[in-house]
Amino acid sequence: MNNIPNGKEKPTKNKIVGKILLLVLITAITLTVFFNFNDFGETMNQLKHVDGKELSLAILCLVFYIVIWPVSLCMIARLSGLKNHFLDTYLIGSTEHFFNGITPFSTGGQPIQVYLYTKCGVSAAQSTGIILTNFVAYMLATNAIAIASLVFYAKFSQNFTSSTSWMIVLGFIMNFFTLIFMFLMATSKKIRDLFKKILIALCKIKLIGKYLTKLVPVFDQYCENAQLASKEILNNKKGFVLAILIRGISLLFYYAIPFFIIRSLDVNLAWDTLPYIILASAFAITTMVWVPTPGGTGGIEFAFLTIFTSFAGVTQVIGSAGTVVWRALTYYLLMIISFIQYIIFDIKVKKKNSQELAEVDENDSCTTNG
Repeated sequence: MNNIPNGKEKPTKNKIVGKILLLVLITAITLTVFFNFNDFGETMNQLKHVDGKELSLAILCLVFYIVIWPVSLCMIARLSGLKNHFLDTYLIGSTEHFFNGITPFSTGGQPIQVYLYTKCGVSAAQSTGIILTNFVAYMLATNAIAIASLVFYAKFSQNFTSSTSWMIVLGFIMNFFTLIFMFLMATSKKIRDLFKKILIALCKIKLIGKYLTKLVPVFDQYCENAQLASKEILNNKKGFVLAILIRGISLLFYYAIPFFIIRSLDVNLAWDTLPYIILASAFAITTMVWVPTPGGTGGIEFAFLTIFTSFAGVTQVIGSAGTVVWRALTYYLLMIISFIQYIIFDIKVKKKNSQELAEVDENDSCTTNG
């Protein structure tokens, strides 16, 4: 099995527990602040009258999102030459929600996925190429929907004040910049050379150079192999475009969830407003991508409440109740399901490793006896 490069650390139980505790603390603070600006009693009373049928449709959208989400990774992995790891890849793709949810800027999912691939015997460089290309596919899909949401910019931004409108600009710039940067990471030799020059410059500091100098060629080779894996995938244009479309479809189900949540709160939203709600969801999420808390906690609630209270018939109380339900489904429930899938993957890999060790011991025993 290949060693994973520095920075791709094993998700130890202590680290995971620590991040979960941090998330619980941030959540508690966020809820305290949230309900200081919104009537807790009225919000809870509104939640008591949620329409079960409409809420079930919201949950169904979440299920479709969860099921479809890892498919693009499975396709990209196949384009990279991994043909015997479908179930492993599917489970690895599903773990992303949990690790993104417990890390700042939602950045933990991709490094952990590289590590999980190496547990399956895939090289770190190829794993990085696969995960990086899949992330580019995601960024292309989410940017396309976010740009489409700007058609209704005047409506979506009307409840933002002059002191908060900068959030919108920052969110969209960061989302687009991330796409460009990740694409260059996957394909550009100049970016690879830039990283190498930065490392060489750091090595001039004796304390750093003592440990880092010998790793520079290894890191450069690792980056080159990762880019080769990415380019191999990107060269199959039809396959990559299909992966983008799959990501886009999964996002549409995700962005549709607020439509059914709002309807479940006794708001008469016509079905022809569904595309409008999907774009509003994309707008809200893009606006808050800059928030450094795990899962954007704190910022994303503000964005949804600000945007959805601009809808006709959606009061502050309904907006608050809708935000609570939306967050419970798309963040906390999603993370729980994703964590369960991570546990299933971990058990599967440990079982496989145990079987391989047993076979090695058996072969050694036969050799000794022979």
